[in-house]
Amino acid sequence: MSGWEQTHRRYQLVYAVAADVERHGPAAMTEWQRAIDVEYGSMDAFLLDVRRRWDLAVTARLDGRRCQRRADVEAEVGRVNAGLWAVLSAFADHPALASSTGIPAASSA
Repeated sequence: MSGWEQTHRRYQLVYAVAADVERHGPAAMTEWQRAIDVEYGSMDAFLLDVRRRWDLAVTARLDGRRCQRRADVEAEVGRVNAGLWAVLSAFADHPALASSTGIPAASSA
């Protein structure tokens, strides 16, 4: 398995799970648990990858916008990446995320 293949599989899995959680809420995670365990080894690793993707999207949008408030950028990222926001919101109390930098301030509205 190449690094590219793993990266591609994880990208597809993260966004498929995120879309499902956005549509059906946190209960949708149950059907994805096996795939998450196979690909990531644990829910912790999966959630940290979701958080990493969120942080990367925020950082990319902040680049060159030094005068824009971070909360405004996070709200914009939340609209574009509503699925990631849904996962982070649904699992904000999960120990893997609780020990990270905190839940984003964005709204999916």
